[in-house]
Amino acid sequence: MTSYAPFRLEIAACLWETVLNFRDRPPTDPDALQRALAIHRAFDRLGADALRPIVLSWTPKIERAWRDVDDDCPFGYDWAYIGQWMVENVDWTHPHHPVLHSDTTGQDAEQASSTGIGEAVSSGPTDTVSCQDHLALLARARSALEYPDDLANHARTQLIAEIRGAEDLFEQSPLPWPVHLHAAAIEHRYGTNIHAAIDEATLDAEIAAWCREWWKEAGDERDPATLDDETVIAVYFDGHPSDGCAKDQLQVVPPLLKAPSTSEAVEMGRYCVLSTAHLTVQTAGLLDGWASWPPTERPIDIAASVYGWFVPTRSLEEARQAQLPADLLRLMGFGRSRGFQFLLLDCDGDRSDDLPVHDW
Repeated sequence: MTSYAPFRLEIAACLWETVLNFRDRPPTDPDALQRALAIHRAFDRLGADALRPIVLSWTPKIERAWRDVDDDCPFGYDWAYIGQWMVENVDWTHPHHPVLHSDTTGQDAEQASSTGIGEAVSSGPTDTVSCQDHLALLARARSALEYPDDLANHARTQLIAEIRGAEDLFEQSPLPWPVHLHAAAIEHRYGTNIHAAIDEATLDAEIAAWCREWWKEAGDERDPATLDDETVIAVYFDGHPSDGCAKDQLQVVPPLLKAPSTSEAVEMGRYCVLSTAHLTVQTAGLLDGWASWPPTERPIDIAASVYGWFVPTRSLEEARQAQLPADLLRLMGFGRSRGFQFLLLDCDGDRSDDLPVHDW
């Protein structure tokens, strides 16, 4: 394990303590208050983890400065001297990160060397779980490219590790951070339309476009093209005798990030949409009839939709299978072998090359 001189460790401790004091307990003079605001902005922009190595990289400079004035300095060696040095030498108004006045004039580039305060940060990946985290990481990477001489080796190692961690996160997940969506369900006599968008204005534009398409059913004689989206939506659904619209917000969470669970899990399933052309006309007639029977009397538990039927794919006992036509059993086996729990047989559904087609 690397060891460090106690004197240098003391300087590092005083440095960080001084920064926190300047930020949180500034004197009341205008310069000190402006400095406190600038330090707050640096913390907000970079975060403490990124800012600390920058501050600690000033340790060798302060050590040399102290040795130069050791005999003449009126201050004791404590945070008071560090504070005076920081007031005279640090520019907190730099747009990316604090810099030393000597560095901005090109007189000294030693800040790029190792601070000698601690060991290198582990290069293991770092998970970033929000858009703000990624933006902050990009800002730090850009700053490192623009001002490489301002970055200590310690901070550079940490930045490389965090970039590598972000790369791993992007590779493992199609969505690197949670996204809030605005969603709407439009109920009408032909079924349900689902719309989703990143923001509410885009969602309203989609809903309004649908309302304009069916505007004649609203019973309003105005031209919907002359009305804004909000008015179109309100007029259509207030005036329509049966159509309705429900809006909600939801969060899409990346697979690698676990969403907090506040309730019991909701049972979910998968279904496959297939064309009714894969059924014979005789089987279609049977399904129509069975859908109207009492559930306890049906040979299979199906449900009618507007243009077809929902059919479960689960295996049936032999006696029950004997009551079903071969083409229906074939479709059920097709869906079951592909992991689907239900089939939606619809006249507008897709046709599969793996199944027979019946034209009727």
